[in-house]
Amino acid sequence: MPNSNNNNTNKLLRENSFRIVGKLVATEINYGVRKDNGQEYVSATATINSVIEGTPCEYEVSFFASKLTKDGKESQLFVSYSKLNELEGKKVDISGEIRENRYWSSNLGQMISAQQLSGRFVRGVAESTADLASFTLGGFIVKTPVEKTNKNGDVYRYDVTLGQSNFKGDGMSMFVLHVNPAQREIIAGVEGYEVGTTVKLNGTLKFVVEQVTVEDTNNAFGAAVTKTFTNKQKNFYIEGGSNPIDDESAYTPEVIKNLIDAYKANDVKLANGAKDVESTAPATAAAPVTKRQTSLI
Repeated sequence: MPNSNNNNTNKLLRENSFRIVGKLVATEINYGVRKDNGQEYVSATATINSVIEGTPCEYEVSFFASKLTKDGKESQLFVSYSKLNELEGKKVDISGEIRENRYWSSNLGQMISAQQLSGRFVRGVAESTADLASFTLGGFIVKTPVEKTNKNGDVYRYDVTLGQSNFKGDGMSMFVLHVNPAQREIIAGVEGYEVGTTVKLNGTLKFVVEQVTVEDTNNAFGAAVTKTFTNKQKNFYIEGGSNPIDDESAYTPEVIKNLIDAYKANDVKLANGAKDVESTAPATAAAPVTKRQTSLI
């Protein structure tokens, strides 16, 4: 663990990137005006199909750009996203970052967190370019591997939670990454990390879309009723990880505590901001990191 006196949050490890190569099959482009500064913007969504390790996958990537840059010039990203539909049916190479979308669900009465692919750059590539879906994330271990089991008690996945500071150092995002239970070496590797350890993880995005047909088992006579629904599995599979990082980019116990406190306080703010939420519990301070912990939250 690094020296806790290192509070220079500007140097914290924040690596966050993904890259997808595949066929652009659908686009949706919308324009609007920002409420905060009255500037025009474009928002777009691209759907990309790729075959990853023999498995057909589908990725939804979002894009956003204001029309003008800080210098008052037309943004090249605005121009690029506005022409995204011209690449439909062609192979593309998209890069960007993973973002956490966290919000209060009044229906469930709890905070919900979803991971989204936020695109930055997109370009057309040759049809012969190999499909790809990879990611790299750097941060600190919030939770060591947690087993996920199905109704039969079989382990189908391990979840690892990674925390990452924002650029101001006054807030953070948490990302849940996965390990395939068949990859025993990867499981052993992530189990070797202690909570609070700064690491860099890389892996494969495997977003599988399946059409599932279920037959009604409570059918007494006649033809059984069947229902078909779409099952989407978004897997952020870890394929490799660094040794614990102990340089100036490492997260100190003090920085981690401040980030987790800010994360919890933001949850309270989001919950209080929901129209139908009458009350919510106050944020609680994060406990000091100990070697035997399996979670920081």
